Amino acid sequence: MIHFRHHLISLAAVFLALGIGILLGGTAGQSWFAMKEQEVLKNMEAKYDQALRSNSELKQQLNRILVQMERSHEEVERLLATRYSDELRGSSVYVWHADQQRMGRLKQMFRSVGVNVLSYREGSVPLDGPLLVFGPVQPDWLAKLPRDCRWLYAEEVPDSPAKQWGLLENVQKLLTEMREARENS
Repeated sequence: MIHFRHHLISLAAVFLALGIGILLGGTAGQSWFAMKEQEVLKNMEAKYDQALRSNSELKQQLNRILVQMERSHEEVERLLATRYSDELRGSSVYVWHADQQRMGRLKQMFRSVGVNVLSYREGSVPLDGPLLVFGPVQPDWLAKLPRDCRWLYAEEVPDSPAKQWGLLENVQKLLTEMREARENS
């Protein structure tokens, strides 16, 4: 049989070992944990810095593309001006658009080829130029215009140079039809 003293000594040894483990684990483990924490923070900072550099590079690339696109648009406007300025210079075009439509770029394009852009008011009759109507739905008053009034309807304002070129072609045709009708009458 094992004496009580041996049980007491083994229990004391177990508690002593637990105490030493807690003491060593608390001090030695804390530095290990702090080192791992610092390593994780350094990795996160490196990824953040890389993301900032990447973001900056993408912004620069986007700015270069926007500048290049603006130059291309200006070149297209110059081409349009040389192509249509002789035929359209001094002509007038009436424009009606829905409130949410943005017309700045289109008006600039018309002005670059020498076309006077005039706002259309419902009820008036545009006799000296075609009417361009932009809106999601064709207005009812459009059908009530006189037969000799020339108009063109589009759901949206042309936003690309190719669409703007097509619109100028159609405006040129309408103006030619109006001139021919005046000459025949």
